[in-house]
Amino acid sequence: MFEIRNLSLSFAGRRLLEPTDLIFERGKVYTIYGKSGVGKSSLLNKIGLISATDPSVSYFFDGKEIDTENKKSVSAFIAEEVAFVFQGQNLINDLTVFENLKLALNFYGLNPDEIESKIDTVLADLEISSLKHAYPEDLSGGEEQRVAIARALVTEKTLILADEPTSSLDKENREKVSSLLIDLAHKYHKIVLIVSHDEAMIARGDVQLHFKDHQLVGNCLILNSDEGIKDSKKWTSYLSSSHTKLSVLKHRRPFLPRLLAFFIAFVVAIAVTSINFQSLFADKYHQLVNNSLENGFLVINDSLHLQTTKVLDDFLSFDKEEITSISTSQNIQTIKPYIEFLSLGMTFDNSKDYSKLQKNFQPTLTIDGQTRSLTRNFSIQPLYQTNTTQRQIEYFDRSNEKGIYLSEQFVSDQKLPNIVSGSTVTLTFYIPISLYESSIEKEGNVLKGDGDLFVKVDKTYPVLGIVKKSYPFEYSPHGNTLFMNIAEMEELQNEAIQQHPMMKMALDGFPLKSWMPSAIHVLLKDSSAIPEELSRIRAISSQITILSSYENYEEFNKGLTYIRQFLMLLSLVLLILVIAVLSFVFFLLNRPRRFEVGILKSLGYSTQNIVWLFLKELIGYGKTISILASCLLVILSILAIQVLKLEVSDVFQFYLTSVFTLIGLSVSVLIISGLLPIYTTCRQTVVDTIRKNG
Repeated sequence: MFEIRNLSLSFAGRRLLEPTDLIFERGKVYTIYGKSGVGKSSLLNKIGLISATDPSVSYFFDGKEIDTENKKSVSAFIAEEVAFVFQGQNLINDLTVFENLKLALNFYGLNPDEIESKIDTVLADLEISSLKHAYPEDLSGGEEQRVAIARALVTEKTLILADEPTSSLDKENREKVSSLLIDLAHKYHKIVLIVSHDEAMIARGDVQLHFKDHQLVGNCLILNSDEGIKDSKKWTSYLSSSHTKLSVLKHRRPFLPRLLAFFIAFVVAIAVTSINFQSLFADKYHQLVNNSLENGFLVINDSLHLQTTKVLDDFLSFDKEEITSISTSQNIQTIKPYIEFLSLGMTFDNSKDYSKLQKNFQPTLTIDGQTRSLTRNFSIQPLYQTNTTQRQIEYFDRSNEKGIYLSEQFVSDQKLPNIVSGSTVTLTFYIPISLYESSIEKEGNVLKGDGDLFVKVDKTYPVLGIVKKSYPFEYSPHGNTLFMNIAEMEELQNEAIQQHPMMKMALDGFPLKSWMPSAIHVLLKDSSAIPEELSRIRAISSQITILSSYENYEEFNKGLTYIRQFLMLLSLVLLILVIAVLSFVFFLLNRPRRFEVGILKSLGYSTQNIVWLFLKELIGYGKTISILASCLLVILSILAIQVLKLEVSDVFQFYLTSVFTLIGLSVSVLIISGLLPIYTTCRQTVVDTIRKNG
């Protein structure tokens, strides 16, 4: 028995039905008739709980009150006890008859064999077994109505509501559908309510309710009877949520066509790549600049305030205290002196004639036994083992650390023969062993200085390599000519000092003192500490000049920052466009499917059930797009290797990051854009959902 208390209908502020109490019994057919527009369909929807509920209306099933304020409870009641046969569009078009009927059985915890057996039995009883695998678009109006009735039978629901089920059928099909509905009540002991204009159909009702003058006229009304209602129990569902098996709907036409899926995967892959590529590009560029930034710099004691980038002989040398101040830092790895061996230097023996000797001096160099005159003086300068040194040298012999390196520019300027592996150089050069004090007048001021005193050495060395023209450091006023590892230069200087003890006398009236460098090279543990160290050392003395690639690095870094910001902005714009386009596409694709939501809700699916059902489907599409996009990312990763010259580890990291990003992007876009129209539709009543989207 199904009872309704205080049922009324209103539309646009106009009363359609005055408060009425109704009772419906099993085994009876109730036909409702009246003029068009009087509210018959609205009444049927109200009875079936698929239109907006009214708190003042009470529903009782077999004496138990239904909690209409609880949407889950209402959905459960519809799933168990209410079946609808609409005038048309009872079925989901992309599902077969079997699949449409199967949707109604998802709540009962049946296995596939049990489901198929129940459906086959009902279809056979209604003589429509041949329609099992047909699609709704292949059915006639009468066949579709019989399938809708079969759906009501297969779930064994008690309350069958039919809204003008025969209005669009021919005479033969009207008779068949009418007979089936009558049989549902009389043969299967159901409560059947039929709204109809068909007089023959109306006449077959056991109870005929005439809807007129805002009243229902018939013999199912209850007048002033509240007995047993006040103490009635709440209706509870016997179906457990654990029994509900929600499988993804397999549509006849793929929701996501292959071409569209590939296009979406391509767009997503491009968007993901742009995000990760710009980050990887910026990181690689930053790493490149950091590698190009020498993790060392030269500190010059510019006692003459010349602000030059060259280390001049007249500069006053550092004392031990100054060197200690400079070297006191945890960031410093080593400190090495700047030593320069000259093609001609002042010795104790040639000091008196040194100026004259300079004018007439013609330096020579013997390469592989051939002596050549040089057009200008040369010097041997130190190579410091920084992070950039090796990249600036074309090595002939890496196994030998003792030898000479020729600069590419020097070889070109002096038109020296091709220098190859195994070549040797014999040369005469001068090693500084002590200092003589001097003074220089500058702008009326007398400034202290000192100069190097040398000893002459003849040596033959193997050529270890060629220093490239791109070598950025020219510390000597003689330009870049020859180079030697600083460790070997220190060794040669120490030997020379030991062999020529400093004489306790003056050089032409200038006192001699132990040799100290007027420039030192500072090697840091990490180039990132350069700004800090530059500031610290400059604060030690105003005479200090520092030669570092950091100034160039700052310009590089500004350019990098600009490029990175531009790429990030470009990536964000592209990402927003992709998300917007994908969201719009999936919103449009899912919008027509809102009719399915109405059908599912009429079968008793709750909002949670429907959202979960569509979510599973969208996750499947997300997987497809992610797999396709992952394959495309392989190609894009190969391109990244070619462009950025990446290591395998970088490519692996780039690929993994991109895959995780695209999975997140794909799933989030699909869920948001796909579920949004579904969720908003679920918030509507079943009637509005089917009417607006059917």
